[in-house]
Amino acid sequence: MSASLSRRTLLRLVGGTAAAAAAGPALSACSSSSPGSGQQQQNAGVALPAYIPYQGVEPDLAPTKDGVMAGFLRYPAYPVVGIPDRPGTGKEEFTAFISQFRPIPPPASRNEYWRNINDKLGVTLNLQMVPNSNYADKLPTVLSGELPDFTMIQNTPNLPQLMKAKCQDLTEFLSGDAVKDYPMLANLRPESWRTTVFNGGIYGIPIPRERVGSIWYTRVDILKSLGLNAAPATFAEFKEIAKAVTDPKNNRWAFHGGTGVRDLVLRMMGAPVGWQEDGGKFTSVNELEQTEQAISDTRELVKAGYFHPDTFTQGAPFKDWLGGGRVVMVSDNYSAWPQYVTQYLKPNSPVELNGMLPPKYDASSTPNLARGVPSFSTTVFKKTDDKERVKLMLRVANYLAAPFGTQEYLINRYGKEGVDYTMTNGDPILTSRGEVEHTAEFYRIADAPWPLYEPGHPEETKKEHAYQVKAVPMTLANPADTLYSETWSRKRNTLTKMTDDALSDILQGRKELSAWGETMERWRKQGGDEVRKEYEEAFAASK
Repeated sequence: MSASLSRRTLLRLVGGTAAAAAAGPALSACSSSSPGSGQQQQNAGVALPAYIPYQGVEPDLAPTKDGVMAGFLRYPAYPVVGIPDRPGTGKEEFTAFISQFRPIPPPASRNEYWRNINDKLGVTLNLQMVPNSNYADKLPTVLSGELPDFTMIQNTPNLPQLMKAKCQDLTEFLSGDAVKDYPMLANLRPESWRTTVFNGGIYGIPIPRERVGSIWYTRVDILKSLGLNAAPATFAEFKEIAKAVTDPKNNRWAFHGGTGVRDLVLRMMGAPVGWQEDGGKFTSVNELEQTEQAISDTRELVKAGYFHPDTFTQGAPFKDWLGGGRVVMVSDNYSAWPQYVTQYLKPNSPVELNGMLPPKYDASSTPNLARGVPSFSTTVFKKTDDKERVKLMLRVANYLAAPFGTQEYLINRYGKEGVDYTMTNGDPILTSRGEVEHTAEFYRIADAPWPLYEPGHPEETKKEHAYQVKAVPMTLANPADTLYSETWSRKRNTLTKMTDDALSDILQGRKELSAWGETMERWRKQGGDEVRKEYEEAFAASK
């Protein structure tokens, strides 16, 4: 494909982006591979950036090689200067197109936090921030024109072709020991960098995520008050707990989320995550007998009345239900734990929250947990022949990726002391002005590995770390996480909706369990078999 593409051609290439990106941050389209075995073999030979963990900050709770996150009980009293030199001269300007999950902040002209970051970077960062709900619709138009300097990419069809045509190949700047010029980027694990490899090169900066994915959040205080075990040993005991906590007269139910419960039952069984790979052959977990059994078990729990009556309502406020005690157990991402702490662990609050590890389904099972995806998104750079500009952009990304415990992290995440935050008992606490100003999500351009840190709640940090010490060794990766399927990037939404709708209908009794097999037949014919074929080819070529 020519590196020079017309706007019409690019719009055709990314025409499916909106449908794909709406599905969220899956790695199938931010992966280490490209269509075709030749591309795959090219990618297999790419030397990833050297992994050099940052040693400048000592955590209170140690990380592990397996992926347990570092924990901090307070922000270090004397934050280290991780980056002594300002990246820019104060004259350079860059544009960035990013998704925004929080309210759009005031512009830089009225935003001290934003201006302070620009000052520390020595550049002017002009952010185009699009609410996440609209990002999928906006991204194709951005990709079809002249790219901003930094662009956040998620789930984009024809990604290898687009990368080659529009984005900067960063291999010479980052591969192997070259990344040592950017020590905060060298602090990112190889599994995250694999999601940026296309066309035999490194084409972006990963936004890293951690080994723990979804957590089964549990109101331990409610279980204790009823004399129930917060760590059931078997599926049978788990069902007894669900029965015991459900009390409609007192507006309390065991669960929210049919999909979450179905997935938890699969974890109890020790089922594969996403896809099963056996001798190079791929089978979707949806095709396994274990999934039909898990759906049947979940359907029985729905029939028994253990789910909140509005659990199948789109956009159900399940966080509020958990915080208010209306449901006792929900599945949510690990990154939600700080939100639960901030919103619901108020002074004198009875709320006690923890993660429940999956019990054994039966005596023969070995439970597991789904490993989190290694990267949330990829930040690509606009293609240029100006190598000095590329190096400056990498220095900007390096600054934004400074880890917890550094002065730079305080600036990136909290703003300007005395304006956006104050230090209270060793923790940075946002001011009312900071709450409004600091919602600009610069960390969508580049980010550090996440820490375990709950300001003002050190016991919660200890609890989270203790959970991870047990949970991380149980995690199992989806073998397709670092493989590229063009069909999946285009049809992800359609295929996922097909299975989600069938699951919802079966759980609510609108269809019989046999409908699942019929759905999988349609799933295979309408793209599932093609996805399987592409994953198998990609897997074979990557060896």
